[in-house]
Amino acid sequence: MVVARWPLGGIRTYIKYVYRYLPKEKYNIKLIAPETAEIETLEKDIEDLGLSYVKVDLRRGLASYFYEIFRTLKKGHFSLIQSHGFISGACALVPALLFGIPHVLTIHSILEEILLGKGLSFCIRLFFLKFMISKTILYAVSKDILDHVTQKLKIDRKETWRVIHNGIDLELFKIENCIDKDDARDLLGLPKSKVIVGFVGRFMPQKGFNYLIDAVDLLRVEKKLNNLVVAAVGSGDYLKHYQQEINERSLEKYFIFIPFQTDMKSVYQAIDILVMPSIWEAFPLQPAESMVMGVPIIVSDCIGLKECVKGTPAIVVPMKDPRALANAIFNLDIKEIKKEFIAFIPLAKDKFDVRKTVRHVQELFERACISS
Repeated sequence: MVVARWPLGGIRTYIKYVYRYLPKEKYNIKLIAPETAEIETLEKDIEDLGLSYVKVDLRRGLASYFYEIFRTLKKGHFSLIQSHGFISGACALVPALLFGIPHVLTIHSILEEILLGKGLSFCIRLFFLKFMISKTILYAVSKDILDHVTQKLKIDRKETWRVIHNGIDLELFKIENCIDKDDARDLLGLPKSKVIVGFVGRFMPQKGFNYLIDAVDLLRVEKKLNNLVVAAVGSGDYLKHYQQEINERSLEKYFIFIPFQTDMKSVYQAIDILVMPSIWEAFPLQPAESMVMGVPIIVSDCIGLKECVKGTPAIVVPMKDPRALANAIFNLDIKEIKKEFIAFIPLAKDKFDVRKTVRHVQELFERACISS
């Protein structure tokens, strides 16, 4: 059983990449999750993967998760529960204990203040989180995230806890299967004559899109934009807020917004460089996807992201620093840096191959079932 509170972004892609390579003769997976903004894409992924899908009605709140998990466990036989994120883990905790099923808690994010609360609420939630972690098999997608959680909760790391880096499905990002750059730009409505800086992801404070806006504004004021346009690809709650800010600064001609795309290969083919000015990440997939296609990338030095790009040609700048980001974009020699990233493709494929992730995940699942 897989429990996912918000199967969006990285978690949805994890489902798509990792579960595809789990051997069908050994694994029968049932996903318990709500409908989301990316429901059509999620449902297509589920159909392609041959997974069962139990939809949760969020109008009844988190109690609906507990009910659906309990009801599904009562109806069928399950060897293991994997929860994606703290809230999913909290919903699955009691049912897993009641049915005596091993429970793998996979951590994809930091412990944000809104999750912990304040005052008495903080104390209660802190106690519950520590109890939940003590009753689950913890698996973090990066060392940075695991270190963050142990420090935040003031707990010692256990030998049984694992760090397993995310990977990508290389079959989906073969350069030889791509349309050419001009066709990719036509497909997305991007100008062929411009330098295209790509931003890919959800529009939310964590992703640091506001710092990219600030960087573009700095370059405009200094007359250093050099024929540059930002292609901002994605969706999210802050989209209209960012669009309004861009309009207020009269930066409209430097930004083109593109809706969430299921075919990311064409996006990477269309852009000249990818920018990730994030405030935090777990172990993001965009750097992996871009680098296996030879696309240069500028990233912030936030947790999770700096771990992901370690040992790669990625250009790293301080997070929350629009000036450093603007300088990195302006000083970039696209032709020269492109050669470096093209040469790195074989190493990127080896580093980010999801089949490595799957082998480690399988080992973890099998040990959990044996030791239960």
